[in-house]
Amino acid sequence: MEYPMTREPNPAALCYSQPLFGEAVRQAHQNFQAPYRLCLMGGLAALSSAAQSLVDVVMPYGARVPAGVYLALIARSGERKSTVERRFMKEIKALDDNLEEEHNCNLADYKVKMLEWKNRKKQLEKKLGKSGNDQHELTRIREELRELLASEPTKPQRAKLVYEDISPMAMLNALNETGVGTLVSSEGGIIVDGKSFDAVPHLNSLWSGDKVSVARVGKPSLNISDARLTVSIMLQPEIFKPQTGKKGEKIRGSGHWARYLVINPESTQGTRLSTRQANSWEHLDAFDRRIREILSKARMARIVGDVEREEIRFSEEAAAAWYKLADRIEEAILPGGQFEHASDHASKLGENIARVAALLHFFEGDGGAITVETLNVAADICNECSDDFLKLFVPPPEEVRDAVELDKLINRMRDDGLRFIRRTYLHKRCPNAQRTGGRFFRALDVLLREGVIRSYVDMSNSQCLDLCPLLPLPWGGPLNGHH
Repeated sequence: MEYPMTREPNPAALCYSQPLFGEAVRQAHQNFQAPYRLCLMGGLAALSSAAQSLVDVVMPYGARVPAGVYLALIARSGERKSTVERRFMKEIKALDDNLEEEHNCNLADYKVKMLEWKNRKKQLEKKLGKSGNDQHELTRIREELRELLASEPTKPQRAKLVYEDISPMAMLNALNETGVGTLVSSEGGIIVDGKSFDAVPHLNSLWSGDKVSVARVGKPSLNISDARLTVSIMLQPEIFKPQTGKKGEKIRGSGHWARYLVINPESTQGTRLSTRQANSWEHLDAFDRRIREILSKARMARIVGDVEREEIRFSEEAAAAWYKLADRIEEAILPGGQFEHASDHASKLGENIARVAALLHFFEGDGGAITVETLNVAADICNECSDDFLKLFVPPPEEVRDAVELDKLINRMRDDGLRFIRRTYLHKRCPNAQRTGGRFFRALDVLLREGVIRSYVDMSNSQCLDLCPLLPLPWGGPLNGHH
């Protein structure tokens, strides 16, 4: 079976194909010494947040879908996720601060106008009560009151882009007002919290660009249409782990995690030496300038109102390449394929590749259609996320995990100079958990099938193992019956 994407992750390809974005990610990785893919997530989150209100991606088969992405980072505390996120989201949060100041000023003006409006309303109501039977006066006051009611001041909307550590339901309330937003959480447990699960189907709909209707007891219903949402959350491994088991089946079953680009990078803790850090920030500064340009367009579009989002399309060559990727992904759902136990993830993977490609294409500002080079880089990024999704949600069978642990023990024996041993010798020294229920023998069978070791019977009819099956035999003859 040929897997959907076979290229190895290559940061250099990102820098070459997408220099503005790729060099910023590389520089963040070098300067903050955080995991490379954590920095990649920070850049994608900022890009998705800034661009989602301006562009949609037209899939090769014609459907128009949002360009925003959902990102989930699984990492221990201390990986510098917050530091990286703050750096990439700097311009977006600066705009949010300005919008908040404007909102506060507009809110103060609104309150003054509302006081004047209420006083005028009271005056007219008093006149209405004192007008008696004078029909002419009644008609005049009623008309004046009708005009006043029609001119009631409108409360200014809060134009906020980033919402930090709020519940998904609160995010829905915000989207009902603003129509666009980014849910950023360093405590991503709010997504998996039992009280928040009711909002998960609505988050699924928002990812797809569908209309969302939420009935609320004692409050007006929420009717959110054509909204755009980016999600960027961090989960500690211990908080995320239940999502991969039976407790998390409800959320996994809803297709929620399948929509995410899941990132579970290798830790850099213990290797972050000051001598490896650079003082140059020019690529991140260039990233900031481009984000400011995008935000300026987004803000202008909001002021003008009802502006059509730009359609990002694929070139003919890129569309043909995307179809090939989609076919391989589909084939990999078959028994024995990469996605045999992750069809939910596979069903969204092709669209996620298209979204990442559209975001990168738009950010670089090349114009025209998405190229094959950009599609390949997007596929590489999503391939890494696929690997992490499968490791977390579709772990290998018990015997394979046991075989990995047993292989570590065998490697230590090799380092000690051992090559030919009895099977009972290995059994007595294997991890405690493997000594019952036949687990040791099932793990041993995996190693034998893979050719990591080979078995033989010695002259005393004892079952033995050759720990270095690729090396020539010291005695030059057949294995069985010797040693």
